Amino acid sequence: MRTLFLATLLLGTPALSSMALAADAKAGPGEVELAALYYYAEQKQQDRLEAETNRLRLKYPDFVVPADVYSPAARQVDESALWTLYDKNDFNGIEAEIGRRRSENPQWAPSADFSGKLARRKQRVEMMAATARKDWMGVIEAGKTIDPAGETEVDLVWMLLDAYAQTGAKDALAGAYRGLLFREGDRRLPDQQILTTLQKSTRDFPAEDVRKAMNLLATSPLLQAGLQPVELDLTRKDVADFNADEKRQTPIAEGEVGRLRAVAEKGERLEDLSLLGWYDLKLKSAENAERWFKAALAKRRDVENAKGLYLSLAAQNKQDAAYAVAEDYVDDLSADPEFLMNALSLRFSKPDQPDADVKTVTAYSNAILATSNADHAEILAWYAYNSRQYEASKAWFEKSLDWESAPVRVKGLALSLLRLAAKKDYAALEAEYREVYPEIWAEIKVATPPKGRRSVAVEMPVATATGGGTGYLAQFKAKRFSACIKEISALEARGTISADAMLIKGWCHLELNRLAEARNAFEAALGNSRTQADAAYGAALTLLRGRLTDDAEAMVGLYPLAEKRDREVRAEIYWQRARSAFDHKQYQRVLDALNARASLVAEPADLSQLRGWAYYHLGNRGQAQAVFARLNMHLYDPAAARGLAVSTAPIR
Repeated sequence: MRTLFLATLLLGTPALSSMALAADAKAGPGEVELAALYYYAEQKQQDRLEAETNRLRLKYPDFVVPADVYSPAARQVDESALWTLYDKNDFNGIEAEIGRRRSENPQWAPSADFSGKLARRKQRVEMMAATARKDWMGVIEAGKTIDPAGETEVDLVWMLLDAYAQTGAKDALAGAYRGLLFREGDRRLPDQQILTTLQKSTRDFPAEDVRKAMNLLATSPLLQAGLQPVELDLTRKDVADFNADEKRQTPIAEGEVGRLRAVAEKGERLEDLSLLGWYDLKLKSAENAERWFKAALAKRRDVENAKGLYLSLAAQNKQDAAYAVAEDYVDDLSADPEFLMNALSLRFSKPDQPDADVKTVTAYSNAILATSNADHAEILAWYAYNSRQYEASKAWFEKSLDWESAPVRVKGLALSLLRLAAKKDYAALEAEYREVYPEIWAEIKVATPPKGRRSVAVEMPVATATGGGTGYLAQFKAKRFSACIKEISALEARGTISADAMLIKGWCHLELNRLAEARNAFEAALGNSRTQADAAYGAALTLLRGRLTDDAEAMVGLYPLAEKRDREVRAEIYWQRARSAFDHKQYQRVLDALNARASLVAEPADLSQLRGWAYYHLGNRGQAQAVFARLNMHLYDPAAARGLAVSTAPIR
């Protein structure tokens, strides 16, 4: 029995033999542990090589130093798992795999080839993500190691060009262009990349400078032919600059503009049609301008091209057609009250014109109030007077007189008071102006009442809704907000009050921080087209003060604001979202909100600090460090200094 046991132990059964072989196979060091041995041999660190050999022999008694330990080719460790993760941009997975291997052998490190390519892939992914977010400082930070003069992945430099242009880094922008365009020998860019870079440069440099660069670079017939689209872009820039410069009157060489006209005739680019419309309008070629603007509007509704068409028609004395354009675009043109007021005035200034509709009357009166234009207030006052709307005519004559005194306005106000049988007010007016304008009073006393052909109601201006600047409006202007509310409440007790009064009531409550009351007042004023825009703005501010961010965004979505007000409100919306996201540790949402805000307005230091901490908590220490360093460079701040210290401290 003992002999059989020994034989079995020494020789084993077939099953036991397989197990023994498997155990033997595991009894030696793996490739990760051997990597250190090969590394020390390659570095000729003999003492460390011997120490590692002794360590392996203690762990694996049968270990024999490989014969090829001094062969560099043999040192390669299988990195296929890392490359698989690399192809997926799984950087967290790569870090985990590297950590696992180092836990087996602290001396192991990925190959130089893998490490270099991994660093470049991370850089590309960071730059692309920052570009997509329009985080231009993030793009610059991620690309700080790139040398434009030697970079082979040219699209990375193009991202930097966009970032430098957006942040106003003119020196860095010029240096990057030089590094790309003026390489020599084998480092020279392929023609197509030169063309693309030159096309980008038309956005960032004067046409004259770009043409000089083109003359230096166009060394081959193929490249010269390829530069034709760039030359066309420069012509577009020349035409746009001519249109924008009021002092320039000398036309651009027709040979140059002719190439753009030929392209525009095909109608492929809306921008070309618009450019040529404004160019011909400035050259007083209104008929040609009309043709270009009509072609542009046929492709897409656009308020700027509508303005161009209106001016082209008016220049040809096609007044009815011009007015029809203004009427069609009355809502769009309300953002430019000066233009809209002048465009609509024809309907109100001449008695032979057709009656204006309600929407046009409201738009015209709103534009007058927005511009404080005395001449147009007078026009609307006479329009109201001639349609026997004497309360409205009185209010608008008073408004025009507030802005600028003139005898015809005093006359209109006096006539309105006579028709209203306001003898006391008429006597006071005559006493005030008889010596100033003595010639008008005889005419006033013999004037006959108007026939009142027009029937569309003219709403009264805000300041005269309670009588010439007295009452609640005077209290509001004097910042006596409680008294203002009391005046309006008294009016409400006597009956329905105007939307103008409700608007003022909203502002008074907001000043007193009575948010619920302010919101109710503003919402009541939303129903009137004249007060709607101001009421929406006030309601949005009220909601934001109450931290009702989503409700404020819904308000400005439902009632669009003028550009400046919209930018103000949305900037506050994004700030509140960033603050809330930070409090909830949703750091990517913080950055998304701050990036959206930065696209509207400049970012103050306190928000940049929030940005820095968001980067820090996301693990982007390099970007956090860049933000805090930039803040610390401009103005020392303890909070920014603390952020800089934390983001630059070694990771433990």
